[in-house]
Amino acid sequence: MSRERVDGILASLLRLSRAVDGTLREGAAAVGLTPAQAETLRFAARTRPDMATVGQLARVLGVRHATAVGIVEPLVERGVLERRPHPYDGRRRVLALTPSGRRLLARLERVAAELRRELEGLDRTSLERLELGLGALVDTLRRSGLLVVAAPCAGCAHFRPNAAPGTKAPHRCALIERYLSEAESRMLCPEHTPAA
Repeated sequence: MSRERVDGILASLLRLSRAVDGTLREGAAAVGLTPAQAETLRFAARTRPDMATVGQLARVLGVRHATAVGIVEPLVERGVLERRPHPYDGRRRVLALTPSGRRLLARLERVAAELRRELEGLDRTSLERLELGLGALVDTLRRSGLLVVAAPCAGCAHFRPNAAPGTKAPHRCALIERYLSEAESRMLCPEHTPAA
């Protein structure tokens, strides 16, 4: 591929990044949040409870642990986020939304709906090409360590589906050596490693 073509694609990605960032920034500001705080609420809502730690948040946001703590503290003080005991490790804490946090997140999701509508306006072929291209870019950035991709258990190298059929937690994560319920296996995990 020519350098000019790559530079053109990069310029488009940068313009797109600024447009999406601006839309999300305006939406977050409308409810009194920074973009990082808005992403923290999404993280707490969608990440498996045993993985929703400040350390994992730091990885997902691409910031230092101390910076993640600085993002979390105002949300705790505001009463939209709380620290709960880790479900399996008494020495650790996990992040969880409060009822006020869930209501605030619902307001934030209305902003994302604007972006969703724009994507839905693309024709099927364009949408499929975009999905393939962005998927390849995300995979490349993930492999190089520039991007952490949280994903559900399905498709993860550590996931063992139906390891204990007929139980409340039929699936197993070989990474953390723990059984998972169906609901837990559908939540996001920052340690997701795509199976080969």
